[in-house]
Amino acid sequence: MFATGTRAEGASIVDKLSVLSPLGYPPKVEGKGLAPSLESLGGRKLFLVDVGFENSDAFMAQLATWLEEHEPEVRTEIVRWRDQHKPDPELCTRIRTEGDAAILGVGL
Repeated sequence: MFATGTRAEGASIVDKLSVLSPLGYPPKVEGKGLAPSLESLGGRKLFLVDVGFENSDAFMAQLATWLEEHEPEVRTEIVRWRDQHKPDPELCTRIRTEGDAAILGVGL
């Protein structure tokens, strides 16, 4: 930081500077455990969630195709997260009520 202008008689440069820490104060975070695993995906509905990052839509489409070929008893639906930077409570509620599991695709 540079001081500009002239110094008042008797004032030191230290009296004119303020330094702030860029670290701030992080919020308190509480960890959560993972959801319990399902015994099988057979006969279940699996939401494939495209969260909007680069190529996550292509990855979800490829995953749906693979599941159709290799696990035909699993029902899949590709859905799009509204805004990758904000929570999407409506989609979360829909997945909870209509689905048995979800895979979030974050891109490549």
